[in-house]
Amino acid sequence: MAELGRAAEAAPRFNRHAAALRARHGMRVWRIGLDGGFSCPNREGGRGGCAYCAPDASRSAYIPAGRLSISAQVEAGLAFLRRRYRAELFFPYFQAFSSTFGPASLLRSRYDEALDAVRAMAPGSLRGLVVATRPDCLDWEGAELLASYARQGLEVWVELGLQSAHERTLRRIGRGHGYAAFEAARALLAGRGIRTAVHLILGLPGEGRSDMLETVELVASTRPEGVKFHDLLLPRGSAFAAEYLLGELSLMHPARLPGLLADCLERLLPECEVMRLCADAREDETLSPFRRPDKATLYQAVEAELSARGARQGSLAGRR
Repeated sequence: MAELGRAAEAAPRFNRHAAALRARHGMRVWRIGLDGGFSCPNREGGRGGCAYCAPDASRSAYIPAGRLSISAQVEAGLAFLRRRYRAELFFPYFQAFSSTFGPASLLRSRYDEALDAVRAMAPGSLRGLVVATRPDCLDWEGAELLASYARQGLEVWVELGLQSAHERTLRRIGRGHGYAAFEAARALLAGRGIRTAVHLILGLPGEGRSDMLETVELVASTRPEGVKFHDLLLPRGSAFAAEYLLGELSLMHPARLPGLLADCLERLLPECEVMRLCADAREDETLSPFRRPDKATLYQAVEAELSARGARQGSLAGRR
């Protein structure tokens, strides 16, 4: 373990988002996770959402139960982050459900409430805005609204949940859109001063190593500013959790992650910021036959794997 730690400290071999934020803002920037009260087109009309999605769509754990105003959520998030991490700089992060699902006037009112709350409760601490959404929930008006915040000098990120570039997989997970929707969303965001991060899930049913790497290569070719890797989780109450309990679904063993993630990172462009390497959830909220990987240990193992190969992020980029 000590050797893994020394390898990671000596020569970072992939572009960590946290380090990039420190370089741009002088210190770490923390996200205040928010539920903006949005829904999701994949849950409308009684549909249950994507097969892997938690019933609460990954609402931040520190948001108290109940429907709180956005300002109250900001207050709770600031208190938690300051107390636990001594945080000083912040991004409001619209995390739950599809946070561009609505008319631009509604989006503006909710984004502005969050931004104004941070400005009022933590003067001088606001650095940007992060919005998580689906590729098929973005239109010209929403993209232009987000660009208006970038023009104010804020660092604006849009996180697009793609998960896989394979049409058969998108159908299998009940995603409700195809790869073309992702391409259209990337085109809408391009040239507006907005940074795009893409969410990808490793270990989806029916996908092998070559499928996952093909997705990474396709995404890399669109030159996103960031990427988030998740290993497949089975949140209690999700469709995949029900399949797992019936013996109809198996999970990739966590021991495969360091090598697979190294493969993925070699195919990303060096400037792409890696926001995460694995999913984050409390063990009592998910089903799994395996113990969840420790995040710090996984990061060290990936660094060590890249070091052993003499490789780094981008070593194989553009070789399709």
